Amino acid sequence: MKLRVFIAGICLVLLSTIVVASEGDFYRGKTMDLVVGYGPGGGFDTLARLIAPEIEKRTGATVVVRNLPGGGGAVALNQVANGKPDGLTLMLVNGQAAALAQLMSQEAVRYDLTTTPTIGLVCPEPSVVLVGKDSPYKSIDGMLHAKQPVKWAAGSKIDNMADVEACFSEALGLNSRIIIGYKGSNEAALSTMRGETDAIAISATSGKKFSQDGRLVPLAILARQRSSVLPDVPTIFEVVELDDAHAWWIDFRAGISDIGRYLVTTPGTPPQRVDYLVSVVKEILTDPAFIEFVKSKKALIEYAEVSQTDRLIEKTLKSLDKDRMERVRHVLLEKYY
Repeated sequence: MKLRVFIAGICLVLLSTIVVASEGDFYRGKTMDLVVGYGPGGGFDTLARLIAPEIEKRTGATVVVRNLPGGGGAVALNQVANGKPDGLTLMLVNGQAAALAQLMSQEAVRYDLTTTPTIGLVCPEPSVVLVGKDSPYKSIDGMLHAKQPVKWAAGSKIDNMADVEACFSEALGLNSRIIIGYKGSNEAALSTMRGETDAIAISATSGKKFSQDGRLVPLAILARQRSSVLPDVPTIFEVVELDDAHAWWIDFRAGISDIGRYLVTTPGTPPQRVDYLVSVVKEILTDPAFIEFVKSKKALIEYAEVSQTDRLIEKTLKSLDKDRMERVRHVLLEKYY
């Protein structure tokens, strides 16, 4: 019996090796697209251009980074999600924006993240609250005792800034007003630096960039654990005590942040081809030399298994009952405007 089990195991390993070799043959000499839903020069574009040569090296394909900006990444994701199911197209997705847009049933959404094959989580994107150096609010406690509404900067209601600010305000019971219309995080951050707005919530990576010269001051990471990007900044749970009902808003949004930046391919791609891409990407994103190289370029790699990413997506999109969904939509889309 043991001999049969052993032989069966050997056969599975050999079969897996044959499949991987076969899919490797498929990619050699082909051209692959690595799609980015934003313009050249930004964080997503930079990261994609660092990863592309590594995919080329391991697959033998030519990898072309293709920028397709619009709709906060939705234009590109719609195209990829409805593209040819051959595994020759990858996309570096803004998982937070994509999941929230689908959750909020935004009109621009023509994709379903639960059926779009995940290739690997590149890095999570925890959020941080920052204020201007001349802000009247020097701490979270100062916000809690504000006599006037705390003014927050954002671009649109679902942009990884406004929605975070809304969840944060709901968790703490803040008197807040979110001012939208800024063109991206750079312009929103500048408004807080200038004192046009009081505060901003952005990714820890952007927060580190904007706080290096002291014009913005980070107050708290909106998660249960500190960020490796801003290790000296306390979590919101270290700063204030929240009951379960209020902590839910932080945990809910932090779960979406954990989806972060991740790679997908086209739905319908043969499973064995998806498995091959997963193995290639895992090899790249867990390579210590590559991680250090990316770090030297002021970018971040924190790989997570496909199954973990899929669980996060499933939880975000399918765990809310009708009443909770209505409450979330009210808070994110209406309450603080």
